[in-house]
Order: sequence, then C-alpha cells, then structure tokens
Amino acid sequence: MHAPMRTCVGCRAVRPQAELLRARILLADDGEKVLVVPDEFVRTCSKRHGLSASGRSAYVCPARACYERAARRGGFARAFARKMPAVDPAALWNAHGEALAGMIDLLNRSGGIATAPRVQRLAALATAMRAAVGRVS
Repeated sequence: MHAPMRTCVGCRAVRPQAELLRARILLADDGEKVLVVPDEFVRTCSKRHGLSASGRSAYVCPARACYERAARRGGFARAFARKMPAVDPAALWNAHGEALAGMIDLLNRSGGIATAPRVQRLAALATAMRAAVGRVS
C-alpha cells in the first residue's frame, strides 16, 4: 500500500508521513501574533489565545537536532510561506512530547480495537523522540 511521503523541514529528508511530527501555525486576525504548535494542540491553543489556524503545516523528524536546524535555517518560515518571528525549538520539542503522551493516554483510555494501530504509531514516534534526545548533529 502507498504511504504518503513528506519532507522534514530540518534535515530535508523525505520520509513516510507517519514517521514525522506535524507542526501548525496559528495566526491572529491582524497577522501580527504567530504561534507554532504541535498539530494536536491546534484546537485548544486557538481557543485559548484567540488565534486561527492556517492551512499550512510543517513536518519534522522526531529528532531534536531537526527542530534546532529548522529553526536556525528558516525551515519553519519556508514551510509556512511567511516571515516569522524566531521559533523556540526547545519549547516546540517539549510541546510535541506532551502532545504525544496525551494522545497515547487518551487513546489507551478509550480502549477500542480500532485505536490500536494509531497508539502503536504514536508510541513509535514517542520512542524515537526519547532515543533522539542524546543525538546531536
């Protein structure tokens, strides 16, 4: 079966979409306030901060070095097709870790058989994030 492929905005490697983490951009109506959040946080953050989600997203490998490289080299600005203030890679990394843990917990509590493949995919991403913490490029 065909798997959709995406490019990491940090290392520019092409990988299956399921192996990458997705970040989205939230914008104020005036376009001044910009917030980059994990895809899973879009609903709660947009309501809390009065922002709206754009249709643009960025895919990043589950490696901290890719987050830092994307922030340093403008990968997020390129993916979101706009000038942006600096993205804090450490904050985005931590937010993705929290989002994964929350989604895994929520799916495990729902307990349906249909959620098992999704839990396995999210658990694999969380494991990859933990394994990549020590790596530096």
